[in-house]
Amino acid sequence: MSNRLMISAITWVGILLFVPVLFGQSAAPTSTEPHEKWNDVVPLNKSAYAGKKSGPAPKRDLSGVWDGTAEGGGAYEGAREYPEDGKPGHEPPYTPLGEQVLKTHKPGVGVRGVAVEIGNDPVNICDPQGFPRMELYELRTIEIAQTANQVLYLDQFNDNWRIIWTDGRELPKDPEPRWNGYSSGKWIDDYTFVAETVGMDDRTWLDNSGRPHSSDLRVEERFHRVSDDILELTVTIDDPQMYTKPWVAIDKIPLHRQPKGFDMREMTCAPSETLDYNSQIGARTATGGDWKGR
Repeated sequence: MSNRLMISAITWVGILLFVPVLFGQSAAPTSTEPHEKWNDVVPLNKSAYAGKKSGPAPKRDLSGVWDGTAEGGGAYEGAREYPEDGKPGHEPPYTPLGEQVLKTHKPGVGVRGVAVEIGNDPVNICDPQGFPRMELYELRTIEIAQTANQVLYLDQFNDNWRIIWTDGRELPKDPEPRWNGYSSGKWIDDYTFVAETVGMDDRTWLDNSGRPHSSDLRVEERFHRVSDDILELTVTIDDPQMYTKPWVAIDKIPLHRQPKGFDMREMTCAPSETLDYNSQIGARTATGGDWKGR
């Protein structure tokens, strides 16, 4: 395999196999450590942040580069609080329609996992993963920036981005579907920002295990700035067509702030290289291969 294809595999579906290579740095980088200042990497384990002193949280400020890798942000088997691992209590409250649609989704992981060539995960052919899957799967490195009337959310995985408006606009009543939906947010106190999102394209999956959603999906994100270096994120799913009640997919996952000047490496899904990867490696990830879904 060429170096170019190897990088694509690592940054795309190949993260499933080569995560220690990409995220294997043993200690959190700091502004005083020597590095090349390009393509920075993040700690894989929580121990890298242990004992680190943090200052107080700034008021009404989410800005910075944040990472959930060490806290299990990868979520390969499904939403962090509801992994599809067959254990009691890990199934969301499906409606009959939700169960019916779920059976048509064939993921590459979890208890229903199949080989790539017989699966139908849209991300495996470089379709946009959309929102909220961009948080329920591969919640690793993101950058948040703020303007006078927007919060800009820049996602490393697939080089994705979205805008959360803060100018008080109401969400659309009958929106034209978007991959990432329509988002509006506000500060409910000096340290908690809440965003609501509607209008997501129902061709996307909620998470990596294929949980479905309809066009009625409504997602609440709650960002809570705990300290200067910790930002907690909670994500709640509300879709009455697919689920009998709202459910919390991510519950206060800590995101760790990375040093100033942190440079996110590129993670673009290239269809030609993804096709090559799926034929060479992906076929064995779910059945009898090297990767066991963890």
